[in-house]
Amino acid sequence: KLLSNIFFTIIFLWVLPTMFSDKGTLIDPTVPKKDGTVKISPPKQVKNNKENDTDYEIAKEINWFDFISNKYRLKYITTVKSFFETQNNHSKADEFYLKNSTNSTNYYHKLYYNLEQYDAKKIDSIVKLLGNKARNKNLNQIQTAEMVITFIQEIPYVLVHQGTCEDLMKTAANNSFIVSYHQDKKPCLADVPGGVQSPYEFLHNLKGDCDTRSLLGYSILKKLNISASVWISEAYGHSILGVGLPVGNGVYKNVNGLNHYAVELTSKGFRLGMISPQQRNMSNWNIALYSNNF
Repeated sequence: KLLSNIFFTIIFLWVLPTMFSDKGTLIDPTVPKKDGTVKISPPKQVKNNKENDTDYEIAKEINWFDFISNKYRLKYITTVKSFFETQNNHSKADEFYLKNSTNSTNYYHKLYYNLEQYDAKKIDSIVKLLGNKARNKNLNQIQTAEMVITFIQEIPYVLVHQGTCEDLMKTAANNSFIVSYHQDKKPCLADVPGGVQSPYEFLHNLKGDCDTRSLLGYSILKKLNISASVWISEAYGHSILGVGLPVGNGVYKNVNGLNHYAVELTSKGFRLGMISPQQRNMSNWNIALYSNNF
């Protein structure tokens, strides 16, 4: 099952020196990446007099650099009430699609689509801020996509999984990534339906792994009118983002007539067309979700 082994290949991503294209040659080296910062402020209580209820706002500030040394700062606010609304939809969708899907790819297609659609308006303000930054810096579409990619890559990796940590450890192989990850006491987010967070959930708590990041990247790029896709692989137990722009170099997959270039989001330093060399067999990747902007 995909969820039982979806993260084992992340171990490969701690080492970046062997980034190759689909032809086995070294593709454009990255500019040495500067470290940014991620800050989450304490919850601030707010009262909605119109509805006579109380909510909590949580401010985030993320500073990062893209691959051409542009510096960015994104400040935004999410609310606990809206987060709980999204969580409730997430749980109901997961339960429904588990019962009404023919296979894992079909299940993830339906779940990802539901999560992206439900959160579409909730992330509008954040996408608008990113779009403004792209216009202010006169970025082309490829540079805009890499601004979004580096934004997501800046957020520290957190494993997201179904069930409790204890139950997961009982069923996982002793030498698996999941076991070593938990043994090292690295942060995780347990009991998440489908083992993936929706775009708003991720932007709220900034806890995300491969498919959580890919779904957020897809959702943002789609709203910026950039073709994008979410790839999943049972063979690799992993998920990556595809971007339908004329990069011209690197790993790609044709998605309904348009070449989508793959990019790894769980670690810094990966540009469009770059994924782990161990994961370059395109027949092992399925497209769970895509949007082509012809």
